[in-house]
Amino acid sequence: MTEHTDRIKKLIDSAQPGNSQAQPFYCDDELFSVDMQKIIMRKWLLIDHVSRIPEPGQYFLYEVGSESIIVIRENDSTVNALYNVCRHRGSLVCLESEGKRTQLTCPYHAWSYRLDGSLKSARHMPDDFNPANYHLHKCHLRIHHGFVFINLSPDAAPDFDEDFAVFEPYLAFHGFADAKIAHKASYPTQANWKLIVENFFECYHCAPAHPEYCSRHPSDALLAFGAGPSSGPADAVDKFKPTLDAWEKNASKLGRPIGSVDDDEYSSHLKLLQQRPHRNDIKSETQDGKPVACLMGKRKDFDLGRMYLSFSPFNHIVACNDFAALIVFTPRSTTLTDVDITWLVDDQADDVDVERMIWMWDVTTRQDKEITENNQRGINSSRYRPGRLSDQEQRVATFNKWYLNQLTS
Repeated sequence: MTEHTDRIKKLIDSAQPGNSQAQPFYCDDELFSVDMQKIIMRKWLLIDHVSRIPEPGQYFLYEVGSESIIVIRENDSTVNALYNVCRHRGSLVCLESEGKRTQLTCPYHAWSYRLDGSLKSARHMPDDFNPANYHLHKCHLRIHHGFVFINLSPDAAPDFDEDFAVFEPYLAFHGFADAKIAHKASYPTQANWKLIVENFFECYHCAPAHPEYCSRHPSDALLAFGAGPSSGPADAVDKFKPTLDAWEKNASKLGRPIGSVDDDEYSSHLKLLQQRPHRNDIKSETQDGKPVACLMGKRKDFDLGRMYLSFSPFNHIVACNDFAALIVFTPRSTTLTDVDITWLVDDQADDVDVERMIWMWDVTTRQDKEITENNQRGINSSRYRPGRLSDQEQRVATFNKWYLNQLTS
């Protein structure tokens, strides 16, 4: 056993169930490198919605860790994901975060590539040079219900359909394949990615930190299910159950598929699905409670509820009846995480009031940015020690166990 693996094993063995993680897991560059190799590069990452690139040649960059991926539309039926690394001497090929190209040309020595990544031209090369051997490296890609997924595994990617088939009826009902982007915003956060996930996996902080978010939801719901089906104490779940049962009965009559997903610490992606009502005197999670767009998907009427769906800890979809927020966490370095939100509406929606639509998640995410950055600064201290989790942080405890299991798998 090397010194490196021995150190990590000791950290894993020292973990205290029901507590937060040891300091190195949040602060150590070596541990971040392990996170990239053992977890981040192995998972299917939901990164955006395909309506961002409707025309051939349109592309955007997705950057995770030290990797830069070009997601580019080749034609009406094909989207490619290519590593943004020239096959000549390794320069970045695309420098702008998004754009439109008829070909991809490296700005360093002008090697040019077709939209499928194949080498089109390279000037003044030796006679034995074979362009077919210098295709841009490809990244695993899947378009599913309009969502763009990539996987950075150097070999075969995990089976997508086997992992995520459970979500099919919910994705179809919400009509994400026929959605379009109404707004995008970025909230880069100076904190380790696990702190951002942990914050999103508990609502213990909601009452003191998120008055706007809390104003859209019954307090009993936030206590029982604020961050998913197993995030709150059992007595709160039991207390809210009659309300949830009544809402599910009514929502089912309106066509919504009813169910939940609550993966445990032994799962591959730690999937999650929770459906519940918001306040019954508002139709949407907007600033005034009024809709901002037409109904999405197969809905017949407003059912006063919302869906929270997570393919993995790195992405979250929160869907009201008239819009949805795709929230993506992208680890960039040990203490830097990109937090990006894409608001989606039905492709037939027009005159969308963007300010009212983004209000809750915009203000809440700005608050979360401050919270997690302060959390990171405190953890950097020599006096930080793992702290005991509350009964309202059970999903954090599950995530911590899942994370440690991933490191040893």
